[in-house]
Amino acid sequence: MISVSIDIGSTWTKGAVFEIENEIGREGSEASVKLKSCALSPTTPHHLAEGFFSVLNKILDVSDARPLLASGEVSLDYSSSAKGGLAVAALGLVPNITLESATVAAHSAGAKVSQHFAYRLNKSDIKALETAPPDILLFTGGTDGGDCGHGLANAKLLAQSDLDCSIIYAGNRDLRDEIQDILSHKDLTAVDNVLPSLDNPNPFGARKAICDIFLRKIVKGKGLDTLVEQTGEEPMPTPYSVFELVHQIRETIPGWEDFMLIDMGGATTDVYSCCNNTVLPDTVMHGLPEPVVKRTVEGDLGMRVSAVIAGETGAQMVAHHFSQQRPLIDEFHQYLKYITANPGYLPQTDQEKVFDHLLAGICIGHATERHAGTKVQVCTCSGNIDLQVGRDLSRIRKVVGTGGWLSRADEFDIYNWLKYRPLNDDGKQVLLPDQFEYYRDTQGLFPLLANVARRFPKAAAQTGVQILNR
Repeated sequence: MISVSIDIGSTWTKGAVFEIENEIGREGSEASVKLKSCALSPTTPHHLAEGFFSVLNKILDVSDARPLLASGEVSLDYSSSAKGGLAVAALGLVPNITLESATVAAHSAGAKVSQHFAYRLNKSDIKALETAPPDILLFTGGTDGGDCGHGLANAKLLAQSDLDCSIIYAGNRDLRDEIQDILSHKDLTAVDNVLPSLDNPNPFGARKAICDIFLRKIVKGKGLDTLVEQTGEEPMPTPYSVFELVHQIRETIPGWEDFMLIDMGGATTDVYSCCNNTVLPDTVMHGLPEPVVKRTVEGDLGMRVSAVIAGETGAQMVAHHFSQQRPLIDEFHQYLKYITANPGYLPQTDQEKVFDHLLAGICIGHATERHAGTKVQVCTCSGNIDLQVGRDLSRIRKVVGTGGWLSRADEFDIYNWLKYRPLNDDGKQVLLPDQFEYYRDTQGLFPLLANVARRFPKAAAQTGVQILNR
């Protein structure tokens, strides 16, 4: 069986043809996935279908692949993270409880959280939503049977607003009927609470609703609706597919129960980690338990589309790297402006290569630090203890790099940038590994294998590990 996979990124559209051997169905462990051909082409943001069919024709070596799709001769799965992916605004009650649960649900569905709000909305919050409307507002707040006042107040403000986006209500079930009445004139979907009780996060209903809305609505206006019409297949958000592949690797490949994956693209840097929630002796965990597989996405950290913003985010790293030399710092920022305007550009000089390495270091350093947990010593009546927030990744010994730039960068020394400092700006210990084996997806196949994993999860996971280079 021939399986075709295409991923539409913010900078490049990539495609591959895989041969599925010994096919025995989705749950079978005997199937194998072998790469037959691959190709890439610049993403065409004005109409994503143009770059898509350019790649599809290349990998199938035909002038027009549409008849092959129509006849069923090839199996096609594709994904998209173009324009930085799906933007979700998260609304919760307490920042590190329901709002955190909403954020986890959005990230696991392949979205980026573009805005977040806690407690009661005010007029400025509503104005911010109306001025920069997200694709979806994920409306949460309160455990089942808990606070009702904040949710009702927020629903009434949203009802009176001009906000025109899909709204998912995934909060206190006691409010569900009233919320549906108040927001009946909006595009509202109500699902199970993301946090029915404090020790029981439940992201699955919200996660499915986000993906359903992506398929039903978000594909329009980006050229993806044309692809659905001409291919007969629907896309998935790239990070959603990669999340499922990461989960499958952890579940099925011995020795890969704990690892990190960094997917650095032109617009965002995504970090995935797999590990159990553990704490050391004399350490107290604060906050909600985190999922075994976690994803975060940083929309201000990217190698091309977000390069200028990334440079501003990493201003301290830039100043330190160039020893406060103003001319070099200015040249670096000029370079960032150029590649942001010309995302397909590749460095031509040694200095531009140094600039690219620094930009990659900024993306990796900040993205992984935000993803990891922290620890700080506090004084109690029983003596000093370590207070941990988030997950401890310090004992992870495998890190995978993927995405266009990381896949090609054979001279990039990730050890200089991952956990680039032991303490964050608040003086808290950053729980990232400083000793690990680095594996690189040199062919950039992970997002493509993630599409294949929809039908053959175990085989795709096995191939994903096999193609990594150290």
